[in-house]
Amino acid sequence: MKERNLEVLIEEKIKARLTGINAFGQDEVSFVGYNPIEKIRGAMYCWVMVPFEGVDVWCQLRCPNATQIEQCGDISSIAAEQVNETVKYSYDDIIKVRNYQENICKIVFNIPTFDHITQLVNDNDFVISEKKAELEALTKRFEEHKDEMSEIEKSIIEKQIQTINLQLGFILPDDTMAFVCKWAMGNDISDIKRLNRDSLLKAATLAKQHNKAPSDYVSGIYTDHNKQDIDTYATHILQEYLKDQDTFKSAKHQWFMGGKAKALPKR
Repeated sequence: MKERNLEVLIEEKIKARLTGINAFGQDEVSFVGYNPIEKIRGAMYCWVMVPFEGVDVWCQLRCPNATQIEQCGDISSIAAEQVNETVKYSYDDIIKVRNYQENICKIVFNIPTFDHITQLVNDNDFVISEKKAELEALTKRFEEHKDEMSEIEKSIIEKQIQTINLQLGFILPDDTMAFVCKWAMGNDISDIKRLNRDSLLKAATLAKQHNKAPSDYVSGIYTDHNKQDIDTYATHILQEYLKDQDTFKSAKHQWFMGGKAKALPKR
């Protein structure tokens, strides 16, 4: 009987989310616009299946507010959605992103807490010891034989060393931090993934014409943190566009003036 009641409640909740009508026939709160992430998710704490090196584990995550996310670093949620996997990022850029993701995880994990996860990892010291031994062996091999290696071999070993350093420097796996980061930003429930350069440029252009914010010209469901991101990112795109236009006009003008300065050939 209890299982049946639970199934009914789940079905009603899903119906409410899809149709906007609750079990009593009343309109639910519209999420169109910019809202705190816990309002959109319907709770401050949510049980979520989080991947840990490909294995999904039930964890209770806490919805952070815009101020908390901002204090974690200056990574854009728009940029996070538009990452080009074919681009090779520098080691320093990767460190910056990992630090940001780890800061997010520290405030989002509730059960277990980030400190609890750290303790569990430290209790399994044999894993860390193996990684340290592997790093030491690779570093020694590199130093002893680098003069004999080709550039390709050097590049491969250097990348392996960097990867192990990242694994030792950050407790959580890459897939865990990436997932929790996007969850905390609300990228899975907002329309931020639908935005592109053209739509942001259009919003920034209209905002400049009417002395408003670009976010005023972007419709959809967004978190309050997305509003800051949209304004910053759209303004940056407009500045780049205007700069490119000025460069193009200048080059065109120089070409035109150069052409007029030349004497026309005699027939």
